[in-house]
Parts: sequence; C-alpha cells; structure tokens
Amino acid sequence: MIDPTSLIPIAYLCGGLLPLFLVPYSRTHGEKPGRTGLIVALVGLSIWTMAYGLALSASSYLTVLGLGSFVILGGQLAAFGYLLLAIEYTGLFELTPRFVGGVAAIPILVQFLTLTDPLHYHLWGTTASPVVNTAAAGPVGRLIVLSTLAIGTVAALLLVADAVTATGVRRRQSGALVAAGVPTLLITVVDIYVIDEYVYSILPFGVVTSAFVVAWALFRMDFLDVVPVGRKRIVEEMDDAAIVVDAEDRVVECNPAARRLSTLDRDYVGVSLEKFFGTVPDPICQFSGEDGVDTEVTITVDEERRHLHLKVSRLDDSRSTTAAGRLIVLRDITALKRREQALEQREAELEFLRQVLARVLRHNIRNDLTVVRGYAASIADEADGDTATMATKIVDTSDDLLATSQKARTIERVVDRDDTADTVDLSAMLDSLVREYRGTHSAATVSLDAPPECLLETDPWLESAFDILLENALDHHDGSHPTVEVSVDRATDRTTVTIDDDGPGIPRSELAVLEQGEETPLEHGSGIGLWIIHWIIDRSAASIRFDTGTDGTRVSIRIPT
Repeated sequence: MIDPTSLIPIAYLCGGLLPLFLVPYSRTHGEKPGRTGLIVALVGLSIWTMAYGLALSASSYLTVLGLGSFVILGGQLAAFGYLLLAIEYTGLFELTPRFVGGVAAIPILVQFLTLTDPLHYHLWGTTASPVVNTAAAGPVGRLIVLSTLAIGTVAALLLVADAVTATGVRRRQSGALVAAGVPTLLITVVDIYVIDEYVYSILPFGVVTSAFVVAWALFRMDFLDVVPVGRKRIVEEMDDAAIVVDAEDRVVECNPAARRLSTLDRDYVGVSLEKFFGTVPDPICQFSGEDGVDTEVTITVDEERRHLHLKVSRLDDSRSTTAAGRLIVLRDITALKRREQALEQREAELEFLRQVLARVLRHNIRNDLTVVRGYAASIADEADGDTATMATKIVDTSDDLLATSQKARTIERVVDRDDTADTVDLSAMLDSLVREYRGTHSAATVSLDAPPECLLETDPWLESAFDILLENALDHHDGSHPTVEVSVDRATDRTTVTIDDDGPGIPRSELAVLEQGEETPLEHGSGIGLWIIHWIIDRSAASIRFDTGTDGTRVSIRIPT
C-alpha cells in the first residue's frame, strides 16, 4: 500500500510547475502595469513550491539547508512580486530603480543569513530539517516568515481597496488579483501555525488555486490586455488643476497641477481657498459657495499673466440633501488666448489689406482704365493701319481688365455676404438669364427646359454662379454658332440644374480650382469666374459636377430641397 505522505513531494513538484506555464504569456505583454510584479510572483511561487517538495524528501542536512534557502527565496519573491504588482496596478506610486533595488537587497541579505545559519543558528536552530521544520525556527527565522506574510497581506489589502473604489472591468480585475493571492496566504498561515507536522503540508493546494485564478484573470478578465487607468492616476497626471473643497470651502484634496498654482506645498488639507491660492485668491474665490460656475478668470503667477477656464461643480452626499462640497477645475488657456489675439490681429490686418485692394480695384484702377480705354477708342476711330490695330487691342485689353475688376468686386461681395437662404423661383431666375444672353449673343442658340415655377429655399447668390457658367459657355466657344441647353430636373429631395454646351471644353488646370479649393503655382491661369463659382457653391448647400471633353461640357448643380 502506498503511503500518502510519500506523494506530497510529487504534489509539490507538479503544483510548482503550473505557475511557470503562465510566465511566457505574461512576458508578451510589454510594459503593462503589473506585468513585472506578476512574473516575479509566478517564478517565486514555482521556486517556493518545488524547493519545498524536494526538501521534504531530502535526508542530508546540507542538501536540506540549500533547498531551504530556495524555499525562503521563492516565498519572498512571491510576496515581493505580489506587492510590486499591487503597487504598479493600483498606481500607488511609481516604481523607481532605487525602490526596486532596495526591495531586491532584502532577499539577497536573507539568502546570506540562511546559507550561513550553521555558523550562528539564529534562523533555524539546530534542527536537521532547516526551513521545513518551522517549529524549530529561531527568532530571526520567525521574523523572516512573519515579514514575508505581512508583505503579501499588504499587497492583498491594496488590491482590496482598489476593488472597493473601482468600477466595471477594473473592479473585476482587482477582485481576481485578490483571489489569486489570498488562498496561498491563508494556507501558508494554516500550514505554519495550525498544522504541527510538516509532512501534512497543504501548501500545494494554495499554489494551484492561485495559479488557476491568475490564469482566469489573464485569459477571461483580459488582465495585461485591457488595463484600465485608475481615476486617481488620471487626476494626478492631468494638466488641469483640480481642487476638492468641503461645504465650508476648505481644501480637502488637490492634484499636483493645483499645487503649482498654490503658495503651499504639502500642508494644504483643511486650509481655506484664500490661503491656498495666497496672493491671487480674488479671481477664483469670488465664486465662493457657488456651484455650476463656468467662466474665465485672469491671474498673475510668478509675474506672468495667466488666463484660466474655471469650472465649479457641486459634490453631493447620498446621505444628505445638502452639498458635501465642490470640485474646482482650472484649465490654463493662456496659450489659446494668445493664439486668439494673434488671429484677431491677423484678421484685422487681412481685412485692412482687402479693403485697400478692393478700393484700388474699384476706384483707382477702374477709373484709370476707363480713361485709357477712352483715349484708345478715340485713336482707333481716327487712326488707320497698325496704329488703329494696336489701339483696338488696347480697348479689348482694357475691357478684359475692367471685367476682372468687376469680378473682384463680386468676390468681395460673396465673401462679405451673410449665409442666409431665401425663397427663389429657379425657373424665373434662369429664364431671365437665358433671355439676357439671347439678346447679347444673337448668333448663339440658348434654350431652357424648366417647369413654369420652381420655388426653392436656397442661396440667392446661385444666380451669379449660373450667370458665370452661361457667360463662360458662350464667350469661350470657338465656333460661330454656339449652342447652350439649360434644363431643370425637380425631384423630391433635390433639384438639378444642368448646363450643356458644345464648346471646346474646360482645361483640366482650371477645373482644379473647384476640385482642390486653392490655386497652385502651376495653375495660376485658372479663371477668376471659377473662383467665384467655387466660393458660392462652397458656402451654400449645393454641389457641382463638371463633365468636360473636346465635344463640350456638362455642368450639373444639385440643390437640396
């Protein structure tokens, strides 16, 4: 018959292998909060359990002593790893190299004391089974065991506190991490202080339970995949200053950004807002006792003028109808204010430049061109030969420049206009334009296919866009008898105006104005008329499409109804 106690070392070895299976998966998750501590804890559990199992079956004192040192090492790695996991996951504080180095020095010192125990017997006494026979432990040995349990307990309490204050997936993850550590802690206490005979140790059950719970947290609770950021950590790292005050406007808590605005350092709890903000209390404290505040204030900090957005929110107490306090949030908008001021100055400069250019185009250039055109027309009438030809060219060029000046005026009016819709009769608008161009272009065929009435709530400036399109179709035609067909298609959700011509088509470089919305150095020949069309369409709810080729152009303007 097999002695059940002979199976205990095998149970320890098998139990110690389980945590190792989780280490490779944990290593693949980069620098996620809690990853390093989890790996250290898993390795510690494995070393602790397997070394204990081997020590149970060893008979040589030196062998048991060596394995016992690994038992202590594994136990401390498990406890310290659990603590590092809790600190990093809860965001209690940042793990600095100095802190981690100080923690690592403790197991190294304990290893030295354990291996040199035969020289002083302060750890495990004179027992033949060091570490395994905990009843024979000396005062230093008992202190090491108690401190290791205390470290694990502190880690578990940190995670319990986080689970209580957290919500959602973070609460479930924190609860899983508590469930991973507590079984091993409890069974270790029972193993050492309740069960007298070490051969009946139940430690493997705790390690196996912890391993399964960690696996559940990793694979079912997405631990290390989805690591929620703690609310406290968010507040601590946010750039906005956050201050919590009680019902009497005494500071209860604040983040580092708020302390940078204060004249105090650490002794801020319980002080009034006036004392907290020191030399600049008035702009902020003028809202004392108020909530629902959302405004801007200006203060001076270190001789620098700062603009802040102030928001004050009420904090309620579920046990009372009165406010428990207020949350004050201050956002530094100094840079935004400076950009706004620079933008306003730039806009003012551009407006001044626009007015100057418009005045020059409207008055000076237009008046001077009118004079030049008048003299050139007189010369063309009185002269002959090359002189008359050149004078006629001056007249034509002057007409083009005057037309450009007029279009510049149109652009100014388009930019300055209000974006307001009005009720227009699209059929009447197009009929008027078609009649006008029939009169000015007698050799052309201009037709209109539209319903008797087509009332729309749209931008009246669309008439200018139709005007320019008809003008381009007729003036840029290379034939003697151009044909332009205008049609209106009324539907339930939109009305489409189509303008077809049989001209040479619009150059691709000029259509780029409408497609890109800007003029590039390679496309500086784009017609100013297309710019006007672009701005009218862009500032209205309509859309435009060009289908052009060598056999003509179709322009479709879709107006929502």
